[in-house]
Amino acid sequence: MRSILKVVSLLSLVALILPSILFLAGRVDLDKAKWIMLLATIIWFVTATGWMWKEQDTVQKDEIVVP
Repeated sequence: MRSILKVVSLLSLVALILPSILFLAGRVDLDKAKWIMLLATIIWFVTATGWMWKEQDTVQKDEIVVP
């Protein structure tokens, strides 16, 4: 599950960069580029939190936890 989330989040980062390059090249109009980038941003936030979230069980024993 985590590997799927990683792939989708990385693809959404590519989808954030690609519309701006296509806009500068004159292949995509500004409104379409904005909508694609907005959608890619939302997808990235949803998927990245799924695999970047640090679980309580994975805390290493040598870490110092200050209350």
